[in-house]
Amino acid sequence: MNTQTAYADLVHHLQRCSDIAGTLRLLEWDQETYLPAGAMDSRARQIGALAEILHTHSTAPALLALVDELANRLDELDPEQAVDVRESKWQLDRERALDAALVRERAELRANARSVWIQARHDDDFALLAPHLEQLVAMERRVATAIDASRDPYEVLLESYEPGLRLAHLESVLGEVRAGLQPLVARICALVERHPYPASPLIGDFDAGAQRRFNEHAVAAIGFDFSRGRIDESAHPFSTTIGSDVRLTTRYDPRDLTYSLYSSLHEAGHGLYEQGLAADARGLPRGTACSLGVHESQSRLWENQIGRSHAYWEQLLPAARAAFPALAAASVDALVLAVNRMEPSLIRTESDETTYNLHIILRFELERALIGGDLRAADLSGAWREKMRELLGVTPADDRHGVLQDVHWAAGEFGYFPTYTLGNVYAAQLLEAAAREIGDIDELVRAGEFATLLGWLRAKVHRWGQTLRAAELIERATGEPASAQPLLRHLERKVELLARALPGA
Repeated sequence: MNTQTAYADLVHHLQRCSDIAGTLRLLEWDQETYLPAGAMDSRARQIGALAEILHTHSTAPALLALVDELANRLDELDPEQAVDVRESKWQLDRERALDAALVRERAELRANARSVWIQARHDDDFALLAPHLEQLVAMERRVATAIDASRDPYEVLLESYEPGLRLAHLESVLGEVRAGLQPLVARICALVERHPYPASPLIGDFDAGAQRRFNEHAVAAIGFDFSRGRIDESAHPFSTTIGSDVRLTTRYDPRDLTYSLYSSLHEAGHGLYEQGLAADARGLPRGTACSLGVHESQSRLWENQIGRSHAYWEQLLPAARAAFPALAAASVDALVLAVNRMEPSLIRTESDETTYNLHIILRFELERALIGGDLRAADLSGAWREKMRELLGVTPADDRHGVLQDVHWAAGEFGYFPTYTLGNVYAAQLLEAAAREIGDIDELVRAGEFATLLGWLRAKVHRWGQTLRAAELIERATGEPASAQPLLRHLERKVELLARALPGA
């Protein structure tokens, strides 16, 4: 078989696998949104069966032989084709290390644990979930050992989300962030102790239907294409891609407008990345996101660096007042202070930009201990409380506001959490670079002109897919290796804003 025919066969195989994976994600999306509670058991079996089919297709001997053959002919392929072969081989080498029975067992464990997590969180009953977590931890150790028994199992799992990232480098980045945060958090605590926050105009009575329409307006304004996507409601906000169909979810609190707005902007950032990938490479590595850290850079950039800025609220306030009459007398300054409120708190997804990274460090340390065998799942609730006191100085009164707040571990996603802080690091560095190239971003945002920034991100990040690994992508886009310093500069400016805005400060 000549090289181009072989490559065409590879494309056919990969796109077929992508279609099956999209169907699997549709079942999982439905499980989190509209599936009746009584159908959870049958859905877990359906997900497990489809995961096994996907694994069988993606590790079919003919496909593996084709990838291996093409990997030896990279010099006969053009650069784009070579990317597809290189990244396919890397991924398939990981998948072929797992037998079909293990994959099915893993998918069923995850599906069952996710449904148990929903009930455990509702009932504030960590003991209900703990046995499932113990099984998931053991499963992920088995998976890591099967893929590469010579390395730290946590590093192997981490690469599922951040290909090529080494644990030592991650620890260095998190250490740099932690060291830079310590004086900032101390200053925040001192400021808030002397000058308490005024009442937030975004806490009140906000109809969920009005929030839904307002969120759709905000998300469409930054460029999300609703002809290829939608927003729904789930217990834990997430986004997923089903071919060219991008689904976002949020949840609504009628007493707090900020939660659904910022979770919608966050998930829309993910959606913009997915909608910006090369459409002619769907299902191929070139049309697939580089890494979760890069993905998170897009969500955190729109949610925080744009969405919490003074310029953003200047352009959004007329729409906010039209949607919510209670905001008629609210000033931009009061709203900006409200959405940039900073102080240690219990809930990761509701925490401020500065302390958010401490929530991530907490989860990173706990999941490393779980996978390393230094912490039992049954002891996780107590360990969580201890880490919260150590890192944030607060302690949850119950597990619903503690160890049960996130779905990630119940979904078997160990190694996922660090990508959030990596995303914050990448986002700050990308935005600094964008400002150097396209000018005053606040001026553009103030005018409601988001297309220029989105176009820059599409050119520098989105269109590359997996052509580059994250470290190379960030360096090429910004001209500098990835560094925590732009993030720390951004957070220092936020603390300065707080120092000026608090009454009496």
